[in-house]
Amino acid sequence: MRFAFETAINALEAFLILDFLWSYLGFRVKSAKRWWGCALFWIISTASITFFSWNAAFETTSSLTQIAINFVFCLFLLRGSIGVKAFLSAFTMGGIALIAGFTAFLIGTLSGSDIAEIYTQFDSIRLIAILTAKILFFQISRIILRLKKKAHIDKQDAFPLLISPIISIIIIVILTYAAMHAPEVQTFISLAVCLLMVLYLLTYWLFISLARSSQLKSDYQLLALKHASDQQNAADIQNLYEEVRSIRHDMQNHLLSLSRMLEAADCKQADVRQYIQNLLRQQEDLNRTFVFTGNDALDAILNVKQSAAFHAGISFSPVITETLRFMAAEDICVLFGNLLDNAIEAASKAPVKEISLTIASSDEYAMITIRNSIAQSVLSDNPLLSTTKTVKEGHGYGVKNIKKVVQKYSGHLRNYEENDRFITEILLARS
Repeated sequence: MRFAFETAINALEAFLILDFLWSYLGFRVKSAKRWWGCALFWIISTASITFFSWNAAFETTSSLTQIAINFVFCLFLLRGSIGVKAFLSAFTMGGIALIAGFTAFLIGTLSGSDIAEIYTQFDSIRLIAILTAKILFFQISRIILRLKKKAHIDKQDAFPLLISPIISIIIIVILTYAAMHAPEVQTFISLAVCLLMVLYLLTYWLFISLARSSQLKSDYQLLALKHASDQQNAADIQNLYEEVRSIRHDMQNHLLSLSRMLEAADCKQADVRQYIQNLLRQQEDLNRTFVFTGNDALDAILNVKQSAAFHAGISFSPVITETLRFMAAEDICVLFGNLLDNAIEAASKAPVKEISLTIASSDEYAMITIRNSIAQSVLSDNPLLSTTKTVKEGHGYGVKNIKKVVQKYSGHLRNYEENDRFITEILLARS
């Protein structure tokens, strides 16, 4: 009876932990595979909690092991930055430990029971303490979910935030042992646990404050970057407009030449026909230099970047069978603007200056592949694709913006190198 009850409670705890994490961060994928992944991690978590719960000496080990399981679960299935995933993995287990300790001390104080009896004896007091702890965690987690913010924290802030919940777990274990071996100080330890709960909640408030500050800084730098990008796009559009004006001017000259040829007394139809055929061939070449997909936003950004590539002496070859109509116009501009800016910058330094773009589709995903020539390996020296600009402030947001768009459409991003080419492959969910 006791084993079945403890196992059921552990399974419930594992579910509450995973439910909080996926509700807070959201899934990376929308397919049925996510539920298989959740089921797998739920079984692993239940087994881990059950294994360690039979010996109170392993309480800290149990929590640390579950933090690792939570982090792997977040890493493979959920959205968000690594720093946020690490913090929430530890924060959740810190909450579990603190709420369990707080409830045990509270029930012990109200019932007059020793804390040792609550942790070791299988009776109604222990059942009430366990069920109260799970209900309290569920209620607190729902409040946090209602108050949550889209969080991103800097690396230098992630470490102290990660350590705080872990220290809280160790402290609550120490306090529990102290209360079990010295029941006369149980009341004072109960007060200490209450203060630790307040400190724990303040840690989450600090997390939100740091995330908000980091977001404001990021938004400001993104606006500055967008302004610079808009200026560059405006210049590229001006160049494209000049090309169209040049084509129009040439066409007027061709029509005048044809008119004079036809008016000449010795006009030969063969010469006129040859002239027109030459014009048609030029027109076919011209048609291939402009991209027409039917998606105005996609056409605009691709033609602008194609013009920029042309002026940089780069061969640009697009093959497009998917028009990305499921994407917002601003997301298309951000994604392809940054991808092609990076490709143009790299290809312009290569001996062979080439860029190819393929946009295709499958049943569930749109597939984007960009290949550009490179002068030397990029990933060997810069695997995270951090900015190489001398002045770091205001730079390095292109890759972040690409990842943000990919995450928005539950997609996948892969960068690799092959045969002196830098290759970016992106899958975007069509639904």
